[in-house]
Amino acid sequence: MAKKIIILIFIFMLLPLDAISSGYDVSVPVNGDSIASDSLQISVINDIYSKLSKQFPYCFDFSISDSQIVHYPYDVKKEKGKYIKGNWKELWSVNTCGTITQIPVTFIIKGGNTAYIIE
Repeated sequence: MAKKIIILIFIFMLLPLDAISSGYDVSVPVNGDSIASDSLQISVINDIYSKLSKQFPYCFDFSISDSQIVHYPYDVKKEKGKYIKGNWKELWSVNTCGTITQIPVTFIIKGGNTAYIIE
């Protein structure tokens, strides 16, 4: 019996923190005014939570409480009804175990694809 408990504890210690956490809210669309697509929001959320879980290793409760457009789309070019160039900036507020963390996110449209930079 004791041997089984020790093995289970060892396996538990090997799991990454996000695998054992259940408090990560990945609901989309996020609260606030974000103009990013749902699929893009999911990517941003995962990257933000990954970074925050390293900064706050004992926090297992993350959620996006707000998003604000800081700089509306600029340098925009549209071709055949599709955006092929442009940029915009948003500020995402993340509830990190009761503390609000502000995360600036820059979105970049290039060649019809949108990338982002978490600052």
